[in-house]
Amino acid sequence: KRHIFCYGECASTSPSLSPSSPLTELPSTLPSVSPSTEPTPLPSVSPSSQPSPSPSVIPSNEPSHRPSLNPSQIPSLDPSVEPTPSPTQIIELPLPGGQQDAEIDDELNVPSCSTASSSCSTGGLVAGRGKLGPEEGPEQNAPNSLDGCTDSDAGNYNISESIEAITVSSKTPGNMREGDSVTVTATVICWYTGANDTADFYYTTIVGQNLVQWVFIDSVDCSGVGSVGKKQQLSVTYSLPKGRRHAVRVNFSYRVGDRVESSSCVESTGENEFYSDVDDLVFAVEEKTEELLI
Repeated sequence: KRHIFCYGECASTSPSLSPSSPLTELPSTLPSVSPSTEPTPLPSVSPSSQPSPSPSVIPSNEPSHRPSLNPSQIPSLDPSVEPTPSPTQIIELPLPGGQQDAEIDDELNVPSCSTASSSCSTGGLVAGRGKLGPEEGPEQNAPNSLDGCTDSDAGNYNISESIEAITVSSKTPGNMREGDSVTVTATVICWYTGANDTADFYYTTIVGQNLVQWVFIDSVDCSGVGSVGKKQQLSVTYSLPKGRRHAVRVNFSYRVGDRVESSSCVESTGENEFYSDVDDLVFAVEEKTEELLI
């Protein structure tokens, strides 16, 4: 058998946790069996072959030779030494929604917004009533109704009852979609105090001449809101049913005598003069899609 003899103190079979004292003149020729638990006081001359899983606490003085795969969370304090070969491009995306002004539909003969938007308005296309209109002229494209319902020609413009504009708008951001809640606003001229003037609001998804089936929303009167020739705004709210093309109707008239119930069309004849004005507005609605959960 061979025996190993040592003189003085023999070396330990496990690595020391701290350097020897006094220090040896030369480093050991072989690495310790187990790595040290603390880092060396000075960094290595050459970088390690593989990057560490976590970044160092203090940034390096020089940039790395290769860019990182992901951008840093905090921007650098100094600009890069060389500019990028191409300037940064800013792409402006169109914002959803926005008001759309209606135009007269040649087929339907009523104001219409052909594409979906957050708001659709007749503007001044329906100002006046029948033969009564701005600048002593008739209402444009009168009677502006899908089913041929006509207006009364009695009274005087800007004194007697008339619808001046209709606007339908979404109560939520973006374009109007199926199921959304919308507000229909009628700008009207009420006679005198407006005590007997009422606007009946209707909607439909069956848009076509002589095929319309109106669904009643609500009635709003002018009582106590006006003076002669002053415009007032009357509004109702409802939820859009399924369908890509919708229409709303406002029937504004003087309610006296037999004219006490809401109606989608009022005919003024002989002694039964109701100063009625009916106007329709067609507008487009986006299909409701299921929202993706991310």
